[in-house]
Amino acid sequence: MIWLILITAHLVGIVGYTLLLRKSVLGNLDKTLMAALMQTAIFLPSILFLIFGDVSFSHSLTEWFFLVLGGFMLAGLMITNVWALSNLEASLFTILYNLRLLMTTILGFFILGELPTPLQMLGGLIILVSILMLNLHQNNRWRSKSILVGLFAMLWFSFHAVLEKYNLRQLDFQSYFFTFALIGTALMWLLVLYKRINVIAQIEHIHDKKIYAMLITRALSAYGYTYALLYGSLAVTNYVSGMSVTLIVLFGIYILGEKEDMKQKLTAVGVACVGLTLILLGRLTQ
Repeated sequence: MIWLILITAHLVGIVGYTLLLRKSVLGNLDKTLMAALMQTAIFLPSILFLIFGDVSFSHSLTEWFFLVLGGFMLAGLMITNVWALSNLEASLFTILYNLRLLMTTILGFFILGELPTPLQMLGGLIILVSILMLNLHQNNRWRSKSILVGLFAMLWFSFHAVLEKYNLRQLDFQSYFFTFALIGTALMWLLVLYKRINVIAQIEHIHDKKIYAMLITRALSAYGYTYALLYGSLAVTNYVSGMSVTLIVLFGIYILGEKEDMKQKLTAVGVACVGLTLILLGRLTQ
């Protein structure tokens, strides 16, 4: 039950900030600065762990290495996703990026020794099929840059997810989350300084208040996902995370008025729901 609540919070967050991104709330805001702000929004609530929790910095050299690597990979993932969602064909990127559902299953088995039940794997495959149904019909321009960035993002996320699950096995949640969020945030702002972005001038031009909602939902997505990983397997957590694609389509119909290809979209949503049902049944029978 706890896992279900956490993964639901993750889905609410990811659907929220993705819909806001699609409404172009960024305006002329620099993409690197936006990624840094998102990472900061993830880090700030974790300060409560330091104040009221039991955050420890007594890690071994190996643990510190994997924590720093995790922060670096999170920062890179943030930059890649913000840039890709803003510059590439959304449907093509979605197809390639969500191959992570397969990759995390493979890596989770060989690196972590985790293997979903056959029912859960079938459910994950059905969700992936629903994603393909939503995107393959569109007239994508299969540019080499789009393909490479999509595959890069998929591989980067998959290895980051495996590393995150590994770190959660070695460290307590509060110490892990605070430390890697701090490292990721520091790296992002170092990149902002390196690029000599005029932060004050950029922020002064933020007129759309929805950008603050996007930062909050991004943080909700991160906390929900990481907490869900603590209670569930890597593959199954990512299978359900893949439901965000169909939920974004569903809310896009009723909130953004994106009513083209309604029949195909609703069919894909129904297929995804079948996959989700199989995954949840698989958890109940474990």
